[in-house]
Amino acid sequence: MNTNNTKEKIITTAIQKIRYEDIQNFSIRNLVQTLDLTTGSFYKHFKNKKALFLAVSQQVSQSLYENIYPKTYRYEKSPKKALCLLGSSLIDFFIDEPRLADFIFFNPEVIDTYSIYGNTQETFKLLRLTTDLVNKFIAQEHLQLSNKVLFVQIWSFIQGYAILIKNQVVPKEETLIEQTLTEFSKGVSHE
Repeated sequence: MNTNNTKEKIITTAIQKIRYEDIQNFSIRNLVQTLDLTTGSFYKHFKNKKALFLAVSQQVSQSLYENIYPKTYRYEKSPKKALCLLGSSLIDFFIDEPRLADFIFFNPEVIDTYSIYGNTQETFKLLRLTTDLVNKFIAQEHLQLSNKVLFVQIWSFIQGYAILIKNQVVPKEETLIEQTLTEFSKGVSHE
């Protein structure tokens, strides 16, 4: 295996393990055994497990972005509709890939590496897309609402609603996303 190919195989195999196994059981030792590599070979590519998890989260985020962006791009003149499509797509991701969704959105080893307050939006295009749509929505609707407050409201709703749907507490209703976004747009900035 060449160096770049080995790194990609490590990331791809880690994604598959996260997709189908409990994250608490994830170990570098098991990962390298699956790939028939030595731990030394792993550490040539990644400083530690956290570095691997960051690379995995970047890859999963990039894949999500590549799936979601074409849907939202068609509605670039309607950021509200684009945000609804983004929300619906993320909810579908939570339903279809529950372990990957939990990993990318709730894993403490990666959650602190990306933030709307940091400089990681170039690395995490999905985060940048979301903040761009929030900013366009605020501008188009002439809202007196902070972009950070609206982002948190939207992000929290999407994740919470997705968890309820994933756990079969409530069914998915496309209109609820739009209704909730309308309600959020009536809010007052708390910043």
